[in-house]
Amino acid sequence: MRDDADKPSRIFFWTMAAVFAAGFTVLAVRLKEEQVDNAGKHRQEMQLQSFRRVQTAGLRGRILDRNGTVLADNRLSLDIVANPEAFKASAKGETTIGNMMKAIERASKVVGRPSNLDEKTLRRHLGRELARPVAVWRDVSEAELARFSEHSRELPGFDCTAGAERVYPCGKLAAHLVGRVGRDMHRVESGDTKINFVDKDLCGREGLELQYDEYLRAMPGEEILLVDARGYAKSRKTLVEARDGFDLKLELDAELQREAERQLEGERGALVAIDPRNGAVRALASAPAFDPNDCVPVFRKETYDRLAKDPAKPLLNRATSGTYAPGSTFKPITALAGMSTGRSPRETRICTGVYELGGMKIKCGRTWGHGDVDMIRALRESCNPYFCALGVATGTNALCRMAKTFGLGARTGIDFPTDAAGLVPDASAKARLDPGSRWRLGDLAQMSMGQGMLLVTPLQMARLAGALGTGSLFVPRLNSALPPEGVRLSVPEYDLSFVREGMRQVVDGGTGRRAGEDVAAKVIGKTGTAQVGTGRNRRKNTWFIAYATPVAESRTREPLAVAMVIENGESGGGTTAPKVAAVLRRFYNNPSDADQKEEM
Repeated sequence: MRDDADKPSRIFFWTMAAVFAAGFTVLAVRLKEEQVDNAGKHRQEMQLQSFRRVQTAGLRGRILDRNGTVLADNRLSLDIVANPEAFKASAKGETTIGNMMKAIERASKVVGRPSNLDEKTLRRHLGRELARPVAVWRDVSEAELARFSEHSRELPGFDCTAGAERVYPCGKLAAHLVGRVGRDMHRVESGDTKINFVDKDLCGREGLELQYDEYLRAMPGEEILLVDARGYAKSRKTLVEARDGFDLKLELDAELQREAERQLEGERGALVAIDPRNGAVRALASAPAFDPNDCVPVFRKETYDRLAKDPAKPLLNRATSGTYAPGSTFKPITALAGMSTGRSPRETRICTGVYELGGMKIKCGRTWGHGDVDMIRALRESCNPYFCALGVATGTNALCRMAKTFGLGARTGIDFPTDAAGLVPDASAKARLDPGSRWRLGDLAQMSMGQGMLLVTPLQMARLAGALGTGSLFVPRLNSALPPEGVRLSVPEYDLSFVREGMRQVVDGGTGRRAGEDVAAKVIGKTGTAQVGTGRNRRKNTWFIAYATPVAESRTREPLAVAMVIENGESGGGTTAPKVAAVLRRFYNNPSDADQKEEM
């Protein structure tokens, strides 16, 4: 009886033993998986928790002119930084932020410059990048560095680190063209492992710095930080060195650019010079300009506000973004449009000094008129009535078609961020810009002499001047590595010959006679004076476009196409043509001859 009574208790005992045995077996298997089979995985996870990956910045590529003159470079920049791990709170009532702010205040007296680092910025840095040093003073001077070095033992936790800043050795030269940079985080992921921190890198903001940002930018490196349990850095190691960015070589001629800017000094305007055989940009100047070094290491708000509020608009690149009525520099297009519709260049028209159309009167530059004029003389003397009558007889469609054949009304395609299209107006354009108004013959007459709603850029007009000289239209290009891209125009050489002869006479005794003075090249060109504004605000924008080819005594064998505009000038022949002549002398004459002429 006793054995039967003990039987349920034995069954319960062995059942519980089996359960415990199974549990211990499962536990043992799991422990083996975690401690043996997954040991490598856990070691990797612990390492990931202990290490931080840092993407480091390298040197940005330089920008050089065609002869190797450096327009954008890098210079050594020294920063004084504070390492958060040196200021960890070690006593009751202390905080890392508090310790750092006190230390920075003491160090400021040594360095001789207050820090712009405030508590809010420091708190944000410690919250996001505790393992990394924080910059307290950027781009310190030699004197500040000397004082810091002399007292470095008294400033534990502070270090001096070397970096790079952009520098523009030629200052304002080609400022609008070269552009400027800023600093930004450009994360480049490599593999499956996450990048924890990214050094701020120089990145293009305007001009060629923006256009070729990816090309100029360095290939980043990689650094590993070992951190403690709280996230403070314990050590660092470089895994991959950053690689420098590529240099950008331009078609620009810095010597010619400098002369162009010298001729624009004190003016508001622009000059563009292009090799008409292939579109290579030799000069692209806009005035007034700014010094891009003023934007380094940062484009401060007060600097930007000063430049942005300046009525002379020094931030505007007038060469590519400024749109103007071309004035009489458009008359060669009217002449070609007329010939394309069967008008003979030898046909004469009578200029009485005024062109009348309905109630509209357009005066000629010569008060009493030119009398009988043909196309060549009309170009030479820039006769308004002749071209108004020719344009009206030709028609809007033919005139617009010829203007667009020479690239007006569209972007040029230059490898540059800003490239204004301008406007070749017609009935639809006028209706869009001035709803309810109709296109009239008066609009056509105004456009025929380069005024009214017609708008062009200096870049477009330099390209047009080159096309008049060669019969081919090329895409302007700045990067010397780009291949030429152009088309042969469907304009008869016979027609072009009449326009070229008229432009030759403009320089040889006509309205632009001063454009060829003492230039060691054959120059043809066209003056232009465009009236803008009304009443007291009425003023003139003065133009000159030129196509020059070398002669025996020229120091270069290259042709050159030039367009220049001066705002608020007197006349294209008096204000602008002499400045173009100085630029051409710099390009074609021997240096001693050009310098001697400028001194006279």
